[in-house]
Amino acid sequence: MARFRLLDKYLRRYTQLSERELSHQLQTNLWFTPVLYIVFSFVLLALSYTADYKFQTGERMWDVFAVDYDLTQALVSTLTAATLTLTTFTFNLILVVFTTFSGQFSPRILKNFIASKATQRILGIFTGSFFYMLFSFLVLNKHFAHHFFTVPLVAVLLASLSMGTFIFFINHAVAWLQVNKMTYEMKKESMSIVKGSLQNEIDPYKVKDTAPLKEYVERLTKREGKQISSNRSGYIQLIDFVEIMEEAKKDDIIIKLEYTIGDYVFSSTPILSYWSKEDAEIDIPKYLALFSFGKRQTEVQDMEFSINKLVEVAIRSVGNYDPKTASNAINQLGELLSYISCVGNLNPYLVDVDGHLRVILQEKDFSYYLYNGLGYIRHYSEDNVIVGIQILNVLDLIAKSANPRDYDAIWEFAVYTTKGYEKDFLFGLDCEKFNNLLYEIAKSTGHEKDFQHMGP
Repeated sequence: MARFRLLDKYLRRYTQLSERELSHQLQTNLWFTPVLYIVFSFVLLALSYTADYKFQTGERMWDVFAVDYDLTQALVSTLTAATLTLTTFTFNLILVVFTTFSGQFSPRILKNFIASKATQRILGIFTGSFFYMLFSFLVLNKHFAHHFFTVPLVAVLLASLSMGTFIFFINHAVAWLQVNKMTYEMKKESMSIVKGSLQNEIDPYKVKDTAPLKEYVERLTKREGKQISSNRSGYIQLIDFVEIMEEAKKDDIIIKLEYTIGDYVFSSTPILSYWSKEDAEIDIPKYLALFSFGKRQTEVQDMEFSINKLVEVAIRSVGNYDPKTASNAINQLGELLSYISCVGNLNPYLVDVDGHLRVILQEKDFSYYLYNGLGYIRHYSEDNVIVGIQILNVLDLIAKSANPRDYDAIWEFAVYTTKGYEKDFLFGLDCEKFNNLLYEIAKSTGHEKDFQHMGP
């Protein structure tokens, strides 16, 4: 009974997830795709034995293609052991990749490798092939047929596919152990979150001219709003912004989010405030249901969590005296920041179709993302001048492609970065590099007048 209760609890947890959460959970679990392949292998097994038992394909084939019972049994039993051996080697290789990622880079990167379609399909092919061989051996019976054709043919084809897949998996694992591939995949994941969370969900409700709304919000927040507290503790994993906008319009209220995706809150922590025209009461559980809480951060909507994984790779690489890896991570991070600047409307005000303010988000401008990305690397690199030069080089690239509204933030961050290295200018070449890059950033951001030569 305890096992059934545990299974029921497990299944209920999945049925309560939103469509996006369920998709993410299935994608980042190793068991889902292999289970699908196992189901497919049973279907293939049923078709194979139907062909050999019912339609007697082995008896109707030419003698050269017909395989007798003893040879079929020996073939299937041998291939079962061989497939199991390949599957064991594959899992060992996966553990090696996990150990390398955890020790050298970050344990948070493991899910990127697990979630890759290639990894899941490879495991699916191995497990599906093994179950086909195993149950073929189990149900093989000479009382139904003396010669077989379909079963041994499919077994040989699956064994050949498994062998080819194993070779492909070695190449796949080696490619993932290369930093370029790993950081590129993390950047792609982050860009997809930006596209989903910013462009598709939030940006349609934003306006370009925020000056009137700023004044209105300043007056509004002087009044004390009513608060809704969280009913559980954990990380905010998901917020249904579309539904919040619809419900806020129905109730004719203005909502301010006190915390955002990725923040950790306690139970009873106020997570949002709201203002209504006539101090009307609202359905609090309805709004709490639009927030998803969990024990850990996820990549579903949490753009900062994905950025932090790239940051962690860069910081660990600096600590391991691996400048090339750090440089690669900084470059990918710079491209991601440039993408955020170009496609993201970072103002915190969401309005409905009638132009009425409905939701006030936590204000996070481009300087916030710059600091949480490159700022952490700058801090942990301490007196590593080479890393500082790489950060300035990336800032120069960002400045040449960023939205003009972010020029001031880029320039201020560049100055902040160089100030921290002034005491470490031991060589004239370091000074020259810093000054040249800083001047290029000044030109790109329109701050040439503010440029000051640094160092001796």
